[in-house]
Amino acid sequence: MGPRNGLQNKQVIVLGGSSGIGLAVAEAAASQGAKVVIASSNAERVQKAIKSIGGQAQGQAVDVSDERAVETLFAKFGAFDHLVFTAGDSLHLHELAATDLKQARRAFELRYWSALAAVKYGNPHIRKGGSIVLTTGVAGRRPHKGWVVAASVAEPSKR
Repeated sequence: MGPRNGLQNKQVIVLGGSSGIGLAVAEAAASQGAKVVIASSNAERVQKAIKSIGGQAQGQAVDVSDERAVETLFAKFGAFDHLVFTAGDSLHLHELAATDLKQARRAFELRYWSALAAVKYGNPHIRKGGSIVLTTGVAGRRPHKGWVVAASVAEPSKR
């Protein structure tokens, strides 16, 4: 990215930023000069991620499935520039007959309702010119046998 589109002095909040894609996003944003805030459910992983990112990285353990906790998180950090939502647990892929509906509900809670809460409470704090990015997998577009839950919660269209 050139200077005009860089992240220098921009604040980026990454929900689910302590591992996987979220951590990679946080590291990339920090390498471009962003002030990164990561939030994830596991406090120990949050601290490890902050150390690996370095610089001005901050973090907080938060249960993104708790609407009040999400609201409090955004109130605490105030104005920021970009929100990236990558939170979600590992889906256990099974045929529908073998699907544990409790796990399926948890997947929906994290990948749909938590993302909705993040947008609801994060959007009012985003500075002009900012952005919101919600991530998903390929299951919605190219599902395979046994991917019923993953395909159900995946966003099938680009926005």
